[in-house]
Amino acid sequence: MKRFYLLLTILCVISISNLSAKTIQTYLPASSDADKRAQEVIKSVEQQIQILVDELPIESNLQIKYGAKDGPFFDPELMEVHIPYEFVTEVLTRFKKDNYQETGVTPIEATQDAILHTLGHEYGHAFIFANQVVVLGKEEDAADTLATLLLIHSFENGTDIALSAADLFSLEDGDVDEFDDDHFWDEHSLDAQRYFSTLCLIYGSDPDRYADIIPKEQLSIERDLYCEEEYFRQTENWDRLKERYSILPNKS
Repeated sequence: MKRFYLLLTILCVISISNLSAKTIQTYLPASSDADKRAQEVIKSVEQQIQILVDELPIESNLQIKYGAKDGPFFDPELMEVHIPYEFVTEVLTRFKKDNYQETGVTPIEATQDAILHTLGHEYGHAFIFANQVVVLGKEEDAADTLATLLLIHSFENGTDIALSAADLFSLEDGDVDEFDDDHFWDEHSLDAQRYFSTLCLIYGSDPDRYADIIPKEQLSIERDLYCEEEYFRQTENWDRLKERYSILPNKS
C-alpha cells in the first residue's frame, strides 16, 4: 500500500512539473514601420500559436522571442525560439511579389500561415530536445513533418494553412539558379523536397479534396498511394507522441 502512495506522489509531482511549464511569447521593440507591420501580423495569429503549443506540450519553459536579430531558429541552451521581424517582412514581400492573391489567399493570410508552420517547425525542435525524443534521420525533416501534423490536427483549415507554407518552399526553390555543394550539405532538405513532402502529407490527409496537387508524373508511379500511406503512418506516430507526452485532452 505504501508503494502505491509513493507511486501516486511521484505521478503528482510529474504532473505539477508539466503543468508549471510555460511557453511565453515576447515581442522585442519594433524599430521601423516594417517591423511594426510584421509585429501586427504575428499578433494576428497569437491565439493560433498558443493552440499549437498547447496541442503538444513540452516539459520545459520555452520563450518565443519575436524581433530577434537572427532566425528563425531554436536555441536549446536558452530554450528560446527566435523569429526576426525581418523574416516576416521577407515572407510577406515574397507572397506579394508572386501575386499570391490569385490563389484566393491574400499575401497577409499566406504570411500568417507561413508563420504558423515556421513556429510549428521550431517548436518541433524544442519538443524533440526537451522531451529527448529519439529521431533517426534528419531532425529538420522530422520538425517539418511535426509542423505539418500540428497544423492538420489543431485546426479545421490546417491543411490549407500548410499548403500556403508549402508554396513558400516552392517560391524559395525558384530563387535558386544553380545548386552547389552547400545546398546538399545543408541540414535542411532542399526547398523543393520540403515542398513536395508537405504536399504529400496534405494530399494523404484528404485525397478527394486535394486530388489536383499531385503531378501526373507522380500519379503514374502511384505516389498518391504512397502519400496516403505516409500520412496514416505519420498520424500513428503523432498519436503515439500525444499519448506519451501530452497531459492535455486530445483536441485533434
